[in-house]
Amino acid sequence: MKKIWAIRKDAEAVSPVIATILMVAITVVLAAVLYVMVLGFGGTTSQTPTSSITKTTVNYGVKYTFAPMSKDTPWGDITIQLTDGTNTLTWAPTTAALTDSTPPAEYDDPTTAGRALGSLTVWCNLTDLAGNGYVNQGDYMTFQTGATTFSASVTYTVTIMHDPTSAEICHASFNG
Repeated sequence: MKKIWAIRKDAEAVSPVIATILMVAITVVLAAVLYVMVLGFGGTTSQTPTSSITKTTVNYGVKYTFAPMSKDTPWGDITIQLTDGTNTLTWAPTTAALTDSTPPAEYDDPTTAGRALGSLTVWCNLTDLAGNGYVNQGDYMTFQTGATTFSASVTYTVTIMHDPTSAEICHASFNG
């Protein structure tokens, strides 16, 4: 029987220097892949916080109190919308307006005459109980109409938007 393969005595493996270079290169590539997997490709991504709001009736309006936010959210990162299904009002408070060394910090609707929502005139006032410029549990907003009340036949919706992600944090509806 004849051997099909023969052992060659002149064949050599890769040199020790080349082998070391290959091992270092493979290690660097693996470390880079792990780094990208852990930190992600796009750098930091902003996530939309979540929360809820609870309604209380007040004179000529409603008061909404915030539950805890899922992450620290400055007032300047939110927009408040009130709609009656046809018309929409928007308020964009600033963090500076709700930061106060002697809390609570208050933000009053900058439109002293109120804003028109259909036939109603509505004011929005915000209260940051801690005065720290962040939306925290217990902070609240009131929507008041002055001498008239919200209509019982209309469904109003309050929506809290997160500006950096353009996504909704929470919403709630009420009838007058």
